[in-house]
Amino acid sequence: MRQLRVRWLRVHRLRLHTAGSERARQRFLAQATPSAAPEDVFVPLSEALWWTVSADDGFEYLARTDPSYRPNLGDYRQARDKHQYGQLLRGLRYARDRCGHQRALVAVETGLTFPIAFPVAFGEFFRWRRSDQLPLPDPNFQSAALQPDYNSLLAGRPASQTLEAAAKWFEQEQSRAGL
Repeated sequence: MRQLRVRWLRVHRLRLHTAGSERARQRFLAQATPSAAPEDVFVPLSEALWWTVSADDGFEYLARTDPSYRPNLGDYRQARDKHQYGQLLRGLRYARDRCGHQRALVAVETGLTFPIAFPVAFGEFFRWRRSDQLPLPDPNFQSAALQPDYNSLLAGRPASQTLEAAAKWFEQEQSRAGL
């Protein structure tokens, strides 16, 4: 009985984390309109990054503690890092560290670029900045190893696309875990 209750609590928390990530992503999309004030975009983007990393941590924890989901933590990380959507989470973790711990503006408005693909999503106006455009990293946070993932997978891309990809990864993993 205790094991069932512990699993229920883990699953319930993970559902909260993925729901928080999705709701914050939707708030970011609603605010990320052309000429939006940076603080109007920074707050929901920061929140989306925190919830996204929290959900990823939750799936890691579930893999470490529930063999019915994945046999071990290494299996989760390996699958995530190889998947086209999952691999973006390492770059998003770097963005979260820079944005959340250093309050670095990690995404900036870029305006329209051609060719335009319709329908245009407003969140596509905000793209991840290159890491060399951000303040120097704080040495107290150990995210330097994630910088290459950020640069190769996120920098220059629309923030909305990468957050959507993370949401798709979480949907897949929720299904795999039977949530």
